[in-house]
Amino acid sequence: MELVTCDEYAKSRGLSLVTIRRYCREGIVPYLRIGKVYRLDPPLVDEALAQVMRENMEYRSNGIKRSRKRRKNFDFEAALKAL
Repeated sequence: MELVTCDEYAKSRGLSLVTIRRYCREGIVPYLRIGKVYRLDPPLVDEALAQVMRENMEYRSNGIKRSRKRRKNFDFEAALKAL
């Protein structure tokens, strides 16, 4: 287990340093704090971020779970009248 700093991790993954630090503060990614420096285990952080991405993609912004099925024969006129 080789630990890296947030800066090293962000550069290696093409992410923003600020984003990685925020994820640490919010507890989204696992980290070890040594003094003032966050240390990360890259495979664990990759796994945590992948899980967060899966969860975010599963729900719409309004909290309704996404459906993988396409609607067939959708009646746009009826939908507009309902508004």
